[in-house]
Amino acid sequence: MNRHGGSRLKLIAIVIWLVSTLSLATWWMIFGLKQIERLASIAGIDTKNESERWHFMLLSEGSVLLLLLLGGGLALLYFLSVEMNRSRQIRGFFAAFTHDLKTSLASLRLQAESLEEDLKDSSEARIARRLVKDTVRLELQLNNSLFIADTEMGQLHLERVGVRELIESIKHHWPELRVDLNQECHVLADQRALESIFKNLLQNAVVHGKASSVNIRCESGDGGTFTLIEVSDNGKGFTGDVKKLGSIFVRHTNTSGSGIGLHLAQRLAKQMNGDLQLIPGDLTNPQGFRARLVLPGASR
Repeated sequence: MNRHGGSRLKLIAIVIWLVSTLSLATWWMIFGLKQIERLASIAGIDTKNESERWHFMLLSEGSVLLLLLLGGGLALLYFLSVEMNRSRQIRGFFAAFTHDLKTSLASLRLQAESLEEDLKDSSEARIARRLVKDTVRLELQLNNSLFIADTEMGQLHLERVGVRELIESIKHHWPELRVDLNQECHVLADQRALESIFKNLLQNAVVHGKASSVNIRCESGDGGTFTLIEVSDNGKGFTGDVKKLGSIFVRHTNTSGSGIGLHLAQRLAKQMNGDLQLIPGDLTNPQGFRARLVLPGASR
């Protein structure tokens, strides 16, 4: 559920609680007053002073209860409005901050790539390549963190996305990695989310799998209603607990990451009405790592 939806639900819940409790308390007070009048009429005029005392007590205490309920409800509404206003301010700050940070990282990456190109025949080329890799990794970690922190991630825009075009636009970030796609295929997905999935899979292949090539195979199923995309590498695979693969903040080895990338990839796949299965390896590819992504098809 997104942030705006949660705030609206809180507001609706507070209003319903306030109206319900005030109505119930008012009804009980009116009912009590009527019962006092009925008892006084049955008992006769001798209890008039006593009934008036009961009448005043019930009216005064009921009024105090109504005021307390009204004050509590208004206080809840006030603090909710303060929270919503503060949330808007924080979102505005982080939107501006992340925009500037992502712009700076993109500029840094371009400069690092230019430096690598200038130093490709010198002894400092290795340092330049490492700088490019670090900027790409930092940029991906930033995007992953923003996706995880963004509770509005449920609001994805599904459209027809071509897998080949998307892969061609991102594979240059890993020049040492050969990426092959068997055929073009189109899926119904959010382009930014799908790009994040592929970036995390390629980054995982390079950093953790030490792979030199990745093979992407697309095929349609059930008359084009869904598309299967299998991503496999020739890396060293995964040797940890398979059941915990993709769990966030779980380190399988001393050198492994926090698990945010694969966890986010699975989460995004579900958000797009799909599924992402992580397969450490099989008899045909015991050392490699595979990911099987299923998304709604969009062949037309």
